[in-house]
Amino acid sequence: MAGNDNGGSKVVARLRDGSTLKGYLEELLELDFNALFDDAHAALPKDLRLRRADSGEELMLPLNSLKALFFVRSFEGRKEYNEVKFFEKNPPIKGLWIRIRFYDGEYLEGVVTNSIDFVVESGFYLKPPDPLCNNEIMYVVKESLAEFRVLGVRMEL
Repeated sequence: MAGNDNGGSKVVARLRDGSTLKGYLEELLELDFNALFDDAHAALPKDLRLRRADSGEELMLPLNSLKALFFVRSFEGRKEYNEVKFFEKNPPIKGLWIRIRFYDGEYLEGVVTNSIDFVVESGFYLKPPDPLCNNEIMYVVKESLAEFRVLGVRMEL
């Protein structure tokens, strides 16, 4: 679970303008990422209250200003770790295996819950392909996407 040693979930917010903010979402104190992933209805609020990790300053971030929100284990990450960004074969996670391309050209793969909610909501939760990476789960804002492809489906484990 993303640490809340400072009063909220640790997140790295990647904004649509290319900037990055590191901080804590105080309204999301205790997150169970498996439950969050399974509950596709768990959309984020339209405005997020982020407390910056570097200064403690509180900011209100409109959800539509984000490209994606990364729920992280640490702000530093693991520089020496070579993260797996794409699945080599059908993922061992129940759901839809997808590849997305953001408007800025960045590609990501992951798994989303096989539900209508990821289609109708303004964003969706994406599990990364590498269970050991610093990102526990991501919230992708659909307005930031240029492409969305379903690569496979896993109905059962």
